[in-house]
Amino acid sequence: MGRMYVLAASVALFFGADQLRAQSVTYNFEGGTDQGFGLKFSNDASKDFPIVNIGGSNRMEVLRTGAFQEADTSTGNPSDPLYQTMLAASTNEANTVVSYDYYIDTSLSPGNYGNFLQIGTYYNEGSGAYAQDFGAVKEVELNGTQLASGSVFSGTASFTLASKSIDIPTGETFYRFGIIMNGDGAQAKVYFDNIKIQIVPEPASVVLFALCAPALWMSRRRGG
Repeated sequence: MGRMYVLAASVALFFGADQLRAQSVTYNFEGGTDQGFGLKFSNDASKDFPIVNIGGSNRMEVLRTGAFQEADTSTGNPSDPLYQTMLAASTNEANTVVSYDYYIDTSLSPGNYGNFLQIGTYYNEGSGAYAQDFGAVKEVELNGTQLASGSVFSGTASFTLASKSIDIPTGETFYRFGIIMNGDGAQAKVYFDNIKIQIVPEPASVVLFALCAPALWMSRRRGG
């Protein structure tokens, strides 16, 4: 009976861990490339965003050009982590967390950051469905005084799709995820890092892992 429990625990842990891995995607640019990000609604290869090391971490530099949707990455490949994560998100927006680190150094281009700068993300699917998180409360928003200060502004934006009323259509076979930048500055630059979309486990899944892992560990100790 004990062996059967251990076997069940092993299977649950294996498939649970595999599912969690498949339901997250991270862009940290540590390989020195933009990891497939390109100009809005275009082929990824059409644009290479500079990767700049700041504070020991590689970050993707995005210049506000006035295009609003400034950068995105897309996929129709079922084995792509972005595809798998967005597919899972289409049935679980409440537990889908989007986050990114931002770094804005207003001293880099004095006088060219304008009177306001806002940052957000957008989502586009094969059916043509489009959504963006540019609601009344922006993830990142700087005013003219801040932009003229010559200071550094950095932090992490994090939110669930449901909190932004974003509903990903189900049954899609193509997904696009991108970055929005809105403002009136000619040379506003934002450095992005650790852009992540992940499905946060349901409480029941966390409990299952908590129950199974100790049992599996103890059985290995007894077996050894």
